[in-house]
Amino acid sequence: MGLEYVILRYFNAAGASMLFNIGESHSPETHLIPLLLQTALGQRESLSIYGDDYPTKDGSCIRDYIHIDDLANAHILALKYLLNGGKSEAFNLGNGLGFSIFELLECASRLCGRQIPYIIESRREGDPAVLIGDSTKAQQILGWKAHFADIETILSSALAWHSNPRY
Repeated sequence: MGLEYVILRYFNAAGASMLFNIGESHSPETHLIPLLLQTALGQRESLSIYGDDYPTKDGSCIRDYIHIDDLANAHILALKYLLNGGKSEAFNLGNGLGFSIFELLECASRLCGRQIPYIIESRREGDPAVLIGDSTKAQQILGWKAHFADIETILSSALAWHSNPRY
């Protein structure tokens, strides 16, 4: 009898805890949502958008963003699954919705009440036009689903985190 395990494959983890006690911060920052919000808050001059000629509705890349509270819930459900005799599995964790970079930009501008400056750069090699997760297996086996799937909730929680001078 071997050790059973669960692999959780996140798509783009984003947002901040709804308790606002944990959020995203890297140095140097490389993730889109923090870069977007830092630009919105005047901490950066402009946001670089890598390509506006993808075969998508607005020409920008589309990605699946998953709120960190939903990810935390998936970890709890995965642990319960294993404690109840579950077998080794791997699960995708995404909200199944795709949001374009320009949709993120528009939503963040609305939340901040100002236009966010951006520059269109050349595409980055290897960036797919669309990347959206299928979490059906996690829903069926773990009973998991994303509760904070709308981009406004994800961005507003991240904005509250990044706006707090404590962080």
